[in-house]
Amino acid sequence: MKLAMVGFGELGRQILALLSAEQEPDQICYFDDLELRQGSEQVFPFSAYSDDRFRPFDFYVCLGYKHLLAKAHIIDQLLALRRRLPSYVALSTYVSPSATVGQGTIVYPMCNVDKAVRIGNGVLVNNSVTISHDSVIGDCCYLSPGATIAGFVDIGKCTFVGAGAIVANNVTIGSNAVIGIGTVVTRDVPSGASVIGNPMKILKKPLRII
Repeated sequence: MKLAMVGFGELGRQILALLSAEQEPDQICYFDDLELRQGSEQVFPFSAYSDDRFRPFDFYVCLGYKHLLAKAHIIDQLLALRRRLPSYVALSTYVSPSATVGQGTIVYPMCNVDKAVRIGNGVLVNNSVTISHDSVIGDCCYLSPGATIAGFVDIGKCTFVGAGAIVANNVTIGSNAVIGIGTVVTRDVPSGASVIGNPMKILKKPLRII
């Protein structure tokens, strides 16, 4: 197993630990300008991930929730170059046989992905997330620990869902939205909106993700 880790901050270290716990990699390359300062032969400039010499590697894009648009761009680039972007689902997670998980998506331990759920490319589903039946999670969303997505929910791409948030049945959340920690979402959320609270309030200014 040859791994190419695009971005290697705290999230990259978490993902590498998950992968290595199940199979020890034969070779790892890191693409991160900060890590490049350490002088390792295995570290390359961030921009080098598209170089053809890395074609045999399995790519994992490890940019965090503050960089979801950049992550989407990189994943689209890698797919256009026909690079391998495996999905990863932790052994302790349940995924229904009728659910689908996109390329480059990471599903952490203790999650539950119900029947007919569709998860796009490059999504990160953190610990103990529940996604109920017939829901759709768009490309490069970030679902924080303990989030609960009820049935027939549709979430657009590059949306952040905070820890412990609850999204009610039949709700549509647009792309590039921010759902604050512990928010109870009981009605549709427009693209680009920030919401927080119980009852949910749509904020006039974008919610800062810490």
